[in-house]
Amino acid sequence: MVALGAATLLQWLGAFAIAPILPLYLEERDVSAGGVGMVMAAFFLGALLSQYPAGLATATRGHRPVLVSGLVAYAVGCAGLIVSPGIMCDTAMRVLQGAGAGAFEVAVLTAIAATVPSDLTGRAVSAVYTGQIAGTAIGPLLGGLAGEQRMDLLFLGAGVAAAVASVPVLVLLRPDGDPRRAPALSDVPVDCSATTAVTAAAATASAVPFPGAPRRRGWSPRAAIGPGVAGLLLVAAVNGLAVGTYETCWSLLLTDRGVSTELVGLSFTLFSLPYIVCAMPAGWLADHNDRRWLVLAATATTGVTVATYSFIGSFWLIVLVSCAEAIALAVSFPSAQSLLAQEAGPGGAGRAQGLFTTTQTAATAGAALTSGALYAANAHLPFLLTAVAALTVAGSLPRLWRRVRGTAVPAAAPAGSAPAAAAVTAGGALASQLITR
Repeated sequence: MVALGAATLLQWLGAFAIAPILPLYLEERDVSAGGVGMVMAAFFLGALLSQYPAGLATATRGHRPVLVSGLVAYAVGCAGLIVSPGIMCDTAMRVLQGAGAGAFEVAVLTAIAATVPSDLTGRAVSAVYTGQIAGTAIGPLLGGLAGEQRMDLLFLGAGVAAAVASVPVLVLLRPDGDPRRAPALSDVPVDCSATTAVTAAAATASAVPFPGAPRRRGWSPRAAIGPGVAGLLLVAAVNGLAVGTYETCWSLLLTDRGVSTELVGLSFTLFSLPYIVCAMPAGWLADHNDRRWLVLAATATTGVTVATYSFIGSFWLIVLVSCAEAIALAVSFPSAQSLLAQEAGPGGAGRAQGLFTTTQTAATAGAALTSGALYAANAHLPFLLTAVAALTVAGSLPRLWRRVRGTAVPAAAPAGSAPAAAAVTAGGALASQLITR
């Protein structure tokens, strides 16, 4: 958790030191508005092209090589922007940056699924997303201090941050295929038949995804997508639609209400703060409660908040509503990622993460490209369409997930780590839960 959270913070801090200032830098170089849009969209194109292949690569080569390769690709893209002679090279370097960042994100989430016990997955995902949001809060402040006149310094700093981010990955992250798991049944010495029954019950409970489901070695996109993964892909698409809509329309909405540029920038920081505060408690919720209902409630909240923005005239009321959405996202992400790790299985985590992030990125790119025209036609239209999509998905999740296990199964403890009486009691509870389910 420390390695992945620290690496994510460094990578996103550098990325968001660049992103808000880059359009101004391009304009100073006499790049047209269309050219600015092409350079900015190139990042999403690179991520879209890399995320699913990165998921496949983690399945065959492990997550650490993909993590480091993604960081190296991003750093090379930053160096290329320093010496870029024109817009075509700028575009190519942004594609490389996006490809590196996309591969890095997939590998981070796959590493969580591969190395973190299921009952800690929510908190691990929250740690990673806290690093992302902290980067989006701090990075723009650093970019603003440097300004577009020192963009070469920002490019260099972002590249160095990506290179430094590889250090915790290499030093702290356990090697692929060597997670700290409980000992196998055959490796645990036992003293009595009761303890054997307890351990067997815990192992069985961990192995069965939901009642009546077949045992599987790992999810694959070549196989039929089950209801658990299908629902999560719909949630990913909704999140992508919301991000793409905000990417294009948020600043337009606020400036149309007479909000200054400084307050527009402040709105991003104010959105980040409640997310950071709530991220770890939300991860605990995901590890101790039914994750299906947490995702459903968060998706419905997103739909309601998105629908209201274009009807609110007060800047501070808009910020207050956005804080509610930030809390909903803080709850949604760790719960959704925990479910995805559960439904994909250990052998399919990389492929499932690749498909999940590709779906979200594709929805983001599509919404970013179309929401500007929709906003020009009617300011309410892009927000209402996104809200309808979110509420529709929220309404479909109970039926899709009615046979999906909602709660995480705690990892089995090694024999001898607790008194025998406590072990027998815990085993009896697990066995009872298994029978009830």
